[in-house]
Amino acid sequence: MAVFIFHPANQAARRADGIGFVLAEGADEASARASAAAMIGAPGIGAWSAVPVGAGIAPVAVQGLPVGKPGNATWPDRTRADRALSA
Repeated sequence: MAVFIFHPANQAARRADGIGFVLAEGADEASARASAAAMIGAPGIGAWSAVPVGAGIAPVAVQGLPVGKPGNATWPDRTRADRALSA
């Protein structure tokens, strides 16, 4: 399985809810993108850039806490607005 990071390609593709970085795994970019989009809900991330995660990836920092799906054992599961992401 491949791991990808998705982020807005430009200002116009940014989301009003502030989510601007999604990490997802899938058999390929398309399936990872579909998984990421399902988790954060509409509007989707069709216009976002995809960055494959692997050896040689540049370091990156993300402001704010990570938020995972409800019930996950790894990440906090509530947004700053105390909401859960889609399953």
